[in-house]
Amino acid sequence: MNPDNKPFSPPRVSRATRKIPVRSKASSRGIVVAQLPADSHPRRIQYESKLEHHILYLLLARRDVHDIWDQPPGITFRDGQGRVRLHFYDYLVRFSDTRRVALAIKPFEICQRIGFREYLQHVRAATDVSYAHDVVLMTDRSFRRVDALNAERLHFFRRHADDEANRIVAQVAQNLAGPTTIEAIVSATELGERGFAAAFRGIYAGVLRRLDEGEITPRSQVCAGRGAEVMS
Repeated sequence: MNPDNKPFSPPRVSRATRKIPVRSKASSRGIVVAQLPADSHPRRIQYESKLEHHILYLLLARRDVHDIWDQPPGITFRDGQGRVRLHFYDYLVRFSDTRRVALAIKPFEICQRIGFREYLQHVRAATDVSYAHDVVLMTDRSFRRVDALNAERLHFFRRHADDEANRIVAQVAQNLAGPTTIEAIVSATELGERGFAAAFRGIYAGVLRRLDEGEITPRSQVCAGRGAEVMS
């Protein structure tokens, strides 16, 4: 049952301008439902591979990302042989400072094998600044898998909003005198799983600051973040 007594409204369709091929048994195509600052309502964002899936979660976890356009309009360019071709970037990301970055996503080994970097240079040359201020190639070597895992868990916790738990964790964070663990914060809140989820969200909101690396667990070390009043 909807706690706000509001009728269910399905997420809006993807804004992709290129239709992703029908999914095969070997593919990892799918959608993520998200609501970015640019959105007034949740919408579907497509991904075409597991690599794109990981990177999408990493983008959604960033506080400075304002909008993500999946499969934005194609760029017409001439390749090294002078042939006219059409390229679709995987994502066009707009940041809160209005800067736009076009992302090309490809596994590192494939980039090496097919000369994708050279190909992308021709696409970049045809990409006007009115479309994107920069073009960035991201591969599986551009990030750590554990960071993508944390970002995916964050997305799950954000989908289950809990303002009360957020406020309580923020209050605990404000009173921290030094380093502690997420487990200790959860114990202080007496919220159990709700407290862990709120502390997890708090790390990305700046309410808490991580002091270690790797997977975020109850034993992760944290201290008060600069945004300790954000959730209060």
